[in-house]
Amino acid sequence: MSGTDPINFLIVDDLEENLLSLAALLQRDGLVFLKARSGDEALELLLKNDVALALLDVQMPGMDGFALAEFMRGSERARHIPIIFLTAGTADTQRRFRGYEAGAVDFIQKPIEADILRSKAEVFFDLYQQRRQLQVQRDALEAGSQALADAANRLEDQVRIRTAELEDALDRLRAETAERERAEASLLQVQKMEAVGQLTGGIAHDFNNMLTGIMGSLDMMRRRIAEGRIEEVDRYLDAAGAAAERAAALTQRLLAFSRRQPLDPKPVEINALIGAMAALIEQALNERIDFKLALAPDLPSGVIDPHQLENAILNLALNARDAMPDGGALTIETSLVDLDAAHVATRPDVAPGRYLAIAVSDTGVGMAPELVQKAFDPFFTTKPLGQGTGLGLSMVYGFAQQSGGAVRIHSQVGVGTAVKLYLPTTEARPLPEAERAARPPQGRGQRVLVVEDDPAVLMLVREVLKELRYQPVEFSDPLAAAPYLASDARIDLMISDVGLPGMNGRELAETARAHRPALPILFITGYAENAAIRAGFLGANMAMVTKPFSLDDLAAKVSQMIAPKR
Repeated sequence: MSGTDPINFLIVDDLEENLLSLAALLQRDGLVFLKARSGDEALELLLKNDVALALLDVQMPGMDGFALAEFMRGSERARHIPIIFLTAGTADTQRRFRGYEAGAVDFIQKPIEADILRSKAEVFFDLYQQRRQLQVQRDALEAGSQALADAANRLEDQVRIRTAELEDALDRLRAETAERERAEASLLQVQKMEAVGQLTGGIAHDFNNMLTGIMGSLDMMRRRIAEGRIEEVDRYLDAAGAAAERAAALTQRLLAFSRRQPLDPKPVEINALIGAMAALIEQALNERIDFKLALAPDLPSGVIDPHQLENAILNLALNARDAMPDGGALTIETSLVDLDAAHVATRPDVAPGRYLAIAVSDTGVGMAPELVQKAFDPFFTTKPLGQGTGLGLSMVYGFAQQSGGAVRIHSQVGVGTAVKLYLPTTEARPLPEAERAARPPQGRGQRVLVVEDDPAVLMLVREVLKELRYQPVEFSDPLAAAPYLASDARIDLMISDVGLPGMNGRELAETARAHRPALPILFITGYAENAAIRAGFLGANMAMVTKPFSLDDLAAKVSQMIAPKR
């Protein structure tokens, strides 16, 4: 098809003179008239020719114009042909509606005004020509597209061949990578086993020493009591207590290294805390060490557990002291630093932001780079056997990580070492600490529910409560305690272990609060992962003490929580 092909125009009328007059009226260059005097003749022409416009008489014998139009609309070949109806009869609304429903684009009543019919026909002729031109262009585009498709297929074949070559190379690379990963995994396993051996060996060594002190002292106490030599018992009591305290400290350091120690973070004035520790640190140093503080003014508060921070600073100060056997300078410095993304890009263990920095620096022997890399490993120490557990720096590392901060070491052999703690800040001010009573007051028979699955701990808590004149009610199974909490029995305080079988202490507390919303609850825990951060674990009117605890601390906490009920 080309843009210069003749245009076919179908005229259908049962009168010959009407066909002739309409053809004469619409005559123009490039136009071919297809004439039919019935619907059947029109259908034959439509089957053989492509038509630009159909002009249909409405009233014809046999198949009238409406029926012919409906047939055209049902034909795939003819449904797109525009239809104009001509009628000599009335063109009322009903007839017009039927014509439009049959698919007509216009409805013209005889006698026909030549200019109107000619102008309407011209519109459809022009549209038909434009459609044919678009078809020509479409055909050209399809031909071009086919050429492009052929070129694309050739390129695809080339790409397929090259891809196969690359996949072969990639398979070889994967095989090499897998082999290297297997070798690295084997090496890592060896290193892990070495670290586990070092860890368990260190723990066994230290705990065996401590257990020897405890068990030996208890055995000597039994002997002296059996012999009636009571006056010698105190010294064995002191030895057993000291060994037990060392074991408790070792456990806390292990939890700190693994970031599982229970923390109680709160706003803390760092300069004030360090200033209060200065005298203690200075007493631990020898006279050949020059101790200085360089505390930056106007620092915001840090969000930290103050007691654990004191332990961390003391550990760092003692390490610095031991690194300067011939004397030197020890400096504790505070500052406010901003760590941007560039500073922490290579250290994903800390997020960008503002931090309080505490640097403990010495001018001691320093460490080689390979030792710095191991400094945070548990039980790694450069000190002689028996002069350190190797848990100090690992404890500091775990404490800093668990607190949302970080720790860095900079050291040079013969120059010294600087350990810097980065701690999160807050604009909140520290709360004043409540004064602790010298001795907790006696109870007045208040009822305390105790839920603890360890018989020894349960016995000790019961004895403390009785000594303070409280009335303990004991359960070793939290599921058995739940019905008692739901009963009408009076309960002034609940003491519960966190790690309990069947239902943990926090779940038991929720059960208790469902029946007794105002009940004070004191948790005791040796280790519970979900209780590691107290602020996220404790609800209103709840508190926590950490095992091992002194009986005096337990008594003071019970008295503090139950006091409003007195």
